Amino acid sequence: MKSIRRYGWLGATLVGLALLVSCEGDRSVKDKQASAVTASPVLLEVKDKSKQLLFLYRDGTGTEQRALSIDEIPDESRARVQVVDLSRSPSERRSKDYVQLFDLRKATAQGTYPGRVIPRQELEAALADEQALPVQPSIVLYSTSWCGVCKKARRFLKEQGLAFIEHDIEQNRAAARELQEKSKRAGIPLGGVPVIDVGGALMRGFDPQRLMSVLKQP
Repeated sequence: MKSIRRYGWLGATLVGLALLVSCEGDRSVKDKQASAVTASPVLLEVKDKSKQLLFLYRDGTGTEQRALSIDEIPDESRARVQVVDLSRSPSERRSKDYVQLFDLRKATAQGTYPGRVIPRQELEAALADEQALPVQPSIVLYSTSWCGVCKKARRFLKEQGLAFIEHDIEQNRAAARELQEKSKRAGIPLGGVPVIDVGGALMRGFDPQRLMSVLKQP
């Protein structure tokens, strides 16, 4: 108090600035925490041999049934299957707010099944709507560890609940050769990363609107 009285308005200003910085720091932490809470879970990678998964489906009478493997699910019930990751706690998978719904009728070329992360409150509508879960084209993201745009593309795909495979072409020589062959066939010169293969169509760079447009094409 003596130092504030001694320097008058200057001391009060310095104290105010210190409090402002502290508040901004607290606000930044709270914003990050809020962002973490609102972000949807990452889409699971579901394959025929995946373990520690619980499958919830409805039989011909509309009764919910459970299975621990895809083989146990009747073919006619595989179009809308809720998948639960038993290796994670309910809080980690945010089970109160979100569910993961998959079409287990046919795997993609990469051996994964298409799915979506949807709010739990939309589950009943999704199960009733035959158009709620269209088959997703396979997505392959070719990237490098240092590429900032690649990180944006990866984050976008996860936020949209899209299943995808990622290959670091600097770490995976086979993937680099694969990308070169795809580019040659498509007549697209390679000029950097990311390159995204959407159902066989190559996209250089990352354009969210164009990507979603390609995905919506029949």
